[in-house]
Amino acid sequence: MQLARFGFIGLLTNGFGYILYLTVTFAGIPPKLAMTILYLLGVVMSFAANRRWVFIQAAEQQSALVRYGIIYGVGYALNYSVLYVFVDRLHYAHFYVQAFGIVAVAAFVYAACSIYAFPSTSKRKQNP
Repeated sequence: MQLARFGFIGLLTNGFGYILYLTVTFAGIPPKLAMTILYLLGVVMSFAANRRWVFIQAAEQQSALVRYGIIYGVGYALNYSVLYVFVDRLHYAHFYVQAFGIVAVAAFVYAACSIYAFPSTSKRKQNP
């Protein structure tokens, strides 16, 4: 159920973000700059939804936010690297590369959030 909720939030935020990405890049904004701006917007939009609805974590908001920030920082570096390698170096079309990047980063973020940012209460009781 957690994966389904995460997928739903991800489809909404990433779908909206990808449409915005296409819009601003076709308007002339460079792909990595567009991804950077929209990535930050997506992080802000998804934190509250994921914390409350997906991972159901009401306590420890500040520490969860720090861990979430670390995860999304790594995700940003992954996404930026994918754009750099496949668009700047290998000259693939940025809109295909970014679509792949969104899916790859989303998989990483889900795994990292469930393990690190929002570990379940039962997991914390087993590992003091």
